[in-house]
Amino acid sequence: MRLALALAILLLTLASLRAGWVFSSAEPQKAPPGLEFIQRKAANDGQTAELSIVSFSPKTHTFAVMDNPAGAFDAGSAALKRGAVAAVNGGYFHPDRTPLGLVERQGVEIHPFERAKLLSGLLIVTGSHIDLRRAAEFKASPAIREALQAGPFLVDGGKPVTGLDNTRSAARTVVFIDSTGRCGFLTCKSLTLAETADLLATPSLTADGKIARALNLDGGSSTALWVRSEPVFYDREWKSVRNYLAIVAKP
Repeated sequence: MRLALALAILLLTLASLRAGWVFSSAEPQKAPPGLEFIQRKAANDGQTAELSIVSFSPKTHTFAVMDNPAGAFDAGSAALKRGAVAAVNGGYFHPDRTPLGLVERQGVEIHPFERAKLLSGLLIVTGSHIDLRRAAEFKASPAIREALQAGPFLVDGGKPVTGLDNTRSAARTVVFIDSTGRCGFLTCKSLTLAETADLLATPSLTADGKIARALNLDGGSSTALWVRSEPVFYDREWKSVRNYLAIVAKP
């Protein structure tokens, strides 16, 4: 009996040691000055994931919301019009293109804050600061220049959020801040929310620091990534979306 128990404990210990995401070496991609654009592959017990990661220092760049009420733009054309250096799809929206949750662009509120289980976090940009906040932490302020409410929160305090769905796999778009204050967004293919959270909380994902907070944006067929490289990189969305999140150089 004791031998069987000891063997079971040993097997569980070995399984836990094997568990976890392991990354391939980062593959730097061409990117505008001030941006880091890398692609990585990860594996976890036979499962694989592909990530495209764009990051920047908030000293030189910031986030900007690009609204698309009539569906006249895709991520690339919206980014070119805004003068952005990179862009992804943004937050959730109804079939009639009405946004879900707070959307604020250049200090103008396009849609108000909402309380809903899905909309558990916000990206907030003021003139000097970028922050990812829980919905319970949000306070309206005239200092807010850009805001996008989405969810769920995937990483908080450097750890994966518990209780996330682990049944439905889809393409994911994520905005994050790492432990050094560096900001960015990324896309990854065909993971559940729980798997994405575990992947993002893996310390070796970014070279500069561990991801401290990460917020899920709209994904699936909305997922897009555009980078103003030479040549332009564009992993195109499959449907028209209501808004986009861009990276722009500070004045």
